[in-house]
Parts: sequence; structure tokens; C-alpha cells
Amino acid sequence: MYKVFAGSFKSRENAQERVAFLRSKGIQSFIVSAVISGETWFRVQAGAFSTRENADKRVNEIKAKTGINAFVLSENVASSTTSTTVSRSRAIDLNPSSILGPTQLSAEQMNAYVRTINPAAPLLGEYYKQFGEYYGIRGDVAFAQAMQETGYFRFTGDVRSSQNNFAGIGATGGAVRGASFSTPEEGVLAHLQHLYAYATPAALPNRYPLVDPRFHLVNRGSATTWTALNGKWAVPGTTYGQSILNIYQKMAQA
Repeated sequence: MYKVFAGSFKSRENAQERVAFLRSKGIQSFIVSAVISGETWFRVQAGAFSTRENADKRVNEIKAKTGINAFVLSENVASSTTSTTVSRSRAIDLNPSSILGPTQLSAEQMNAYVRTINPAAPLLGEYYKQFGEYYGIRGDVAFAQAMQETGYFRFTGDVRSSQNNFAGIGATGGAVRGASFSTPEEGVLAHLQHLYAYATPAALPNRYPLVDPRFHLVNRGSATTWTALNGKWAVPGTTYGQSILNIYQKMAQA
């Protein structure tokens, strides 16, 4: 696996600024941390590829669009496949029921999995991990829900990709497009806030602004499990939650 990085910083805030700059130039990226010589660095990853040629193409694209000299790091994952699979099966809950809980999959795992199905999928794993951990919601299962809602981010239904609406918020059928959000980050934030409304009656933490336009329309705390979303998030949706969990299980075992 050849990973492309467009910066490495000791400050997470500086890494976040780099991500925002890249996004403004149409380049999706996310932050991963690495411990080097006992110090934590925050790297801005802008892609992961199975061939060096494709990684070099991304490096050239970043240089052309931003002037940033990106770099490539290779990672040999084949030799550790067996041990990784065993450790994941022991540590990761493959049958989560509660919407609330710790996000167990990494942003890289989420992004890598969806790219095996849709190579053009946006790299949203970091947002689902970040907001999931903040709200105490299973961000990795929420990512699976986003894949369910958007057809693995192909947007073949009523919602268009330009809306950044990864949860189908307000899309009630009959060509109703639903809500739109200004950035992918805001769209993920709205998704996690909408899940929070269903999962608990507790007040919404206030670090981030409320961007979910239908937050107050939810019967607060009415669906604490993924399968309890059946008939609520999706109508009739008799197997809606089960479909989300099925996608999550495939991703967790990939």
C-alpha cells in the first residue's frame, strides 16, 4: 500500500489548516497520527493506493493544484494479514447493537474499505471518527449507514453529491432532495447530530454548532439501537438497521 501525505506537523491545528486548504482546492484528505522517536506527529494523508504509479499521480496532482510537495510512504500489509485478522476479531465488536459507544475502526480502515467498492468515494473516515468520538456515537457504524444511504457515495437516489448530505436527512422520497450542507465536514456533523437525537434525550454538547435542520423534529431517545431505526429513519425500513450492521461487519472484517 502506497500512502500519499501532504504534510506532517507537530501541531494538530496546523494539520487541520492543511486539510482545509487542500479541501479548498478540491483534494480530499484526513489526519492520521504517528509516533516518531517518541514524539507524536500529525500527518495529512491524501490517498492510499495499491500501485506506486497511482500514488505518484496523486503527488503530481497535489503539486499542480496547491504547490505542496507531497510524499509517498509504502506499507507492506500482506505479511501481517493473518495476525491483523486475528487481533481485530478479538478486539472489535462485530455485532454492535447500541448507537452510543466507542468508534473502533480507524479512519484509514473506513476509507480503504469504501474505496474498494467505489474508488471515487470521498475520504470521510476522519470526520466520522472525530465527531463519533466527541458525541460518544459509533462513528464507524455511522459510516456504514452513510454507505447504505448513498450507495457507497455514488448518490444514485434523490440526494445529489453536491448536497454533502450523507444521511438522507430530509429526503422523504418522491424526488425530495432533502437538506444541503456547505462542506463534507458539515454534512458528517449533521449526520452524527441526527443520530445523537435518536440515541439519547441528553442535551447536545456545544463544541460544534447545531447544523442538523431536523434535530428538534426527532422524538429524542426513541432509538437507542441501530435496528430501532427501522421505521423511524427509513420508512417502512423493516430491515434498515440490519442492512447497516451487515455493511459494518463486512468493513470490520476487510
